[in-house]
Amino acid sequence: MERYHNPFQAIDISVPVQFKDDYLKYCQTKTDGTRTIIDQSPFPRMVDMWFLAICIATKLNLESADISKYETYKIIEGSIFSSDPWRINALILIAISKTKDVEIVTQPRKIMTLVNGLAVTGMRKMLEMLKDSEDDPIWNLSESLDSLFRENN
Repeated sequence: MERYHNPFQAIDISVPVQFKDDYLKYCQTKTDGTRTIIDQSPFPRMVDMWFLAICIATKLNLESADISKYETYKIIEGSIFSSDPWRINALILIAISKTKDVEIVTQPRKIMTLVNGLAVTGMRKMLEMLKDSEDDPIWNLSESLDSLFRENN
């Protein structure tokens, strides 16, 4: 793969409308350009929250949700991966791992459908983590992720 090739360049990243408020609440950069407090909004960008949800679903071996069953909205364009090219490789490797099919690398839309579905199932778990106790969301998430990685090792 070329270092800067982005097979997701023309593919939008969409999430279920039911999570729209969560993305707005827990991400620091708002659509109006304002920023929030990191303890309350631990994710710098929506892509960071979306990506962690995929990672959680992958770590827990959750199934990918059928994204076509949801009303969705676009949070970002696939061109975002050009600034974080390592995520391209990670998404491709996750797709190969989940499908057991290396040929999926030739189907970026299929990969995006799969990982968007993983983001849905991972988001549910991540929201539980963010709201785990009375502490600030960043500390709840940190503690939960620490426990998740310790118990599965």
